[in-house]
Amino acid sequence: LDEEQRLHTQLLMLIREGLITAAHDVSDGGLWTALVEMGLPRGLGFDIITDSEVRPDAFLFGEAQGRAVVTVADEEQDDFLDRMRASRVPCVLLGHVTKGKLVVDEEHFGFIEDARTVYEGTIPSVMDEQ
Repeated sequence: LDEEQRLHTQLLMLIREGLITAAHDVSDGGLWTALVEMGLPRGLGFDIITDSEVRPDAFLFGEAQGRAVVTVADEEQDDFLDRMRASRVPCVLLGHVTKGKLVVDEEHFGFIEDARTVYEGTIPSVMDEQ
């Protein structure tokens, strides 16, 4: 619980200071869902590398509590990492934001607009079939 408190305190401070440009928790749908939900409003995608020591499905869709994904401007990355280390909040660099392409471990998974169709259209489509 102390670790999660440190995480939220640190993220809130860095958001208020403008260092973090976007943030999303990972507890509902996992990392993939968080990244897609972050990209949908502005049509942005992502290019990330997973942890080779964790099964890809667990890495992308695990819903463990106490995790968040954030975006930071390239020029602020070193400052962000220094501040996270100083706060004793563990973090890893995943990759970068793209102009709409969805890439995991150098494998292309379509574009954010493809994800939008699935994300926004699945429930209405199922309801129309009823």
